[in-house]
Amino acid sequence: MRRPAALALGFALSVPAAHASDFSYVRDAAPRLDAGAVVVDSRPLALCQKGSLKGARCLPASDLLGPHRRLPNLFDIRWALGAIGLNGTETVLVAGDEPTARDFVAGLLYLAGQREVAVLRAPFGRDSSHAAPGIGRSLTRESIYQAPARDELWRLRGDMVSQLKDTPPPALIDGRSESEFWGETVRAARGGRLPGAESAPAATVRAALARGETVGPRTGEAVVYAHDPFDGIAFFTLLRAGAGIAARVYPGGWAEWAADGSLPADAATYPDRVAAITAVKPPATASRGIYLFAGLTLAALFGIAGYYLGRRRARNA
Repeated sequence: MRRPAALALGFALSVPAAHASDFSYVRDAAPRLDAGAVVVDSRPLALCQKGSLKGARCLPASDLLGPHRRLPNLFDIRWALGAIGLNGTETVLVAGDEPTARDFVAGLLYLAGQREVAVLRAPFGRDSSHAAPGIGRSLTRESIYQAPARDELWRLRGDMVSQLKDTPPPALIDGRSESEFWGETVRAARGGRLPGAESAPAATVRAALARGETVGPRTGEAVVYAHDPFDGIAFFTLLRAGAGIAARVYPGGWAEWAADGSLPADAATYPDRVAAITAVKPPATASRGIYLFAGLTLAALFGIAGYYLGRRRARNA
């Protein structure tokens, strides 16, 4: 099936987008560091503690995810932020070498209510001029995180079900690959997309921004999602901080939506069920033959044993 070209990106690359001053990408760490920003290092703990920007707090993306990349409740997230010494009033500079992990941490900080979040575009692992051991998370909270969460930017599954019934429904942007968008690749209970969603693969958007192209939405605000909370919140950061788009996020993403078979979907596909691995049972005729052979064998053994036992008793008599 030939895909409509208009859905390849779902955005215009010519209309400038206004960037929010409290959530943005930055190319140079120095101005933020000079202004007293707190550095949050999103890399794995061992790498952060080996060497990071001066005074960096280590907050690996994995620390903000539950089993199977589920999102913890907001209380646990705020506790983790307090354990690295944040109270929500600071300006935070999020750095990392892996863009999706970095953007996930930055997006979750912003959604949790952090006053100002800047995302360092370039990897910093090879920058020896600021090399210093990162500070790991405490076992207890160093600060009480007090910033109010930005609830208006969250969209939960119930919200999405209700809003899809509105006229007009919200603009939806899907950050997964095109093959997942069209239901060709399936990583969830079923394939497809939320009704009415447009495709804007995160990799395509990231490459466009790296080339200096301006990415802008067709109309107004949009709700964005991807496969799961990790990919979805990173995609939210990419659009809101990187492109300046007024985006909200449905963090549960397609994995959560697809798990409920009663919810509607476009381009829905259902992968073949994986057959359970079971022992191969012999045909009934073969089973009867085996049982007959086993019975005759046992009878012969008992007969031989009885014969020799009888002869032994005769000799003893």
